[in-house]
Amino acid sequence: MLHLASLWRARGGPPVRAIHINHGLETAADDWAEVCQTVCDRLAINLDIHRVIVALDEGRGLEASARSARYAVFRQVLGADEVLLLAHHANDQAETVLQRLLRGTGPRGLAGMPRRRVLGRGALSRPLLGITQAGIRDWASRQSLKFVIDPSNENPRFDRGYLRTEILPGLEARWPRFATAVTRCTDLQAGLLDRLGGQALPLNENALGERTLAVTDSNSPAELAGLIHHWVSEEGLQAPAAVRLTEFSRQCLEAAEDRLPELVVPPWALRYWRGKVALARADLAQFKLPGCVTAGLPEQGEWGSLNWIKVTDSPGIPAGETLTLRYRLRGENLTPLGARSRDYGKLCQEYGIPPWWRGRLPVLICGDTPVFAPVIGPLAGLAAQSAGAGDTLLPLWRPIDFEPFN
Repeated sequence: MLHLASLWRARGGPPVRAIHINHGLETAADDWAEVCQTVCDRLAINLDIHRVIVALDEGRGLEASARSARYAVFRQVLGADEVLLLAHHANDQAETVLQRLLRGTGPRGLAGMPRRRVLGRGALSRPLLGITQAGIRDWASRQSLKFVIDPSNENPRFDRGYLRTEILPGLEARWPRFATAVTRCTDLQAGLLDRLGGQALPLNENALGERTLAVTDSNSPAELAGLIHHWVSEEGLQAPAAVRLTEFSRQCLEAAEDRLPELVVPPWALRYWRGKVALARADLAQFKLPGCVTAGLPEQGEWGSLNWIKVTDSPGIPAGETLTLRYRLRGENLTPLGARSRDYGKLCQEYGIPPWWRGRLPVLICGDTPVFAPVIGPLAGLAAQSAGAGDTLLPLWRPIDFEPFN
């Protein structure tokens, strides 16, 4: 993918930068980061390496926990005008669909990984979904590209590794075009969902990773209610009565800019803001932050989860430093690193933070100085904390209940 992006850039395409996530889960993880740096140096592409500390969430596997940490970085670093290119291919899509089938997925799950979707302030794209793994290997061979294979990809201990090593080889031996056929089916399913009510499904997400459904002026209350019913049912929730959904849809379509229509679907709430309906936790106000945290030690609770990434060329927090957590203060001003001081509410508007989150995002304090705010990122006070500290850390916060889309 990086090689293709560099060719695109050379032919007048947009600028390219690379991101590598070092999960630290394999003994060779640091060696892989060096390989990535060598490749990027050769292609004259800037590389940002993010080392994450993967906290194993209770009830979730290591793969899911690592993926959540990875997507939290993507969401944090992606700019408003940037598109993250991922190299998922047709075989990856086939594995995803098989996994979902075994979990009893619905229509949206059968659409597989989307080719493009919103991610944080930017977008995510998978331009290689129609290409098989064999096709990619053939391209790499003809271009003399060297690559590293992560052994966990073929570890049958993980569900995806089991499918990859034990199940898919037999299917492909019998039906050589199996992966291509699955991709064709997912495209047809996605197209069918797109045409339902004239509104696109699968869904996008907001800056906090909450699922969102776009609302357009062409929707009637009944049409929007039908789309929301479809969506909520796909999420495994009991859809509200039709009359309640229709009234909520009417409120969304007629809402003034300062109005925030809401429909509670316990323990969730449908909330409308900026032309989108979001599926959010209804009970955010009851979640209490821990009094303090230690830089480098993962934490999690109903309030969210806190992991850490290592940084070397930018300000950070020394490992072992004790920080306090608090919610925003009314009328507070914050100063993003390298920017001017602004009212917290205006910063939230700028970074797309929904109103229901503006009083519930933890601000990390070192001494008496705010150093980090989720979504907004590092604050100006961070520079003084990391002076002469060598390798330092940055917080990586996410709401615990929102699993990122594929």
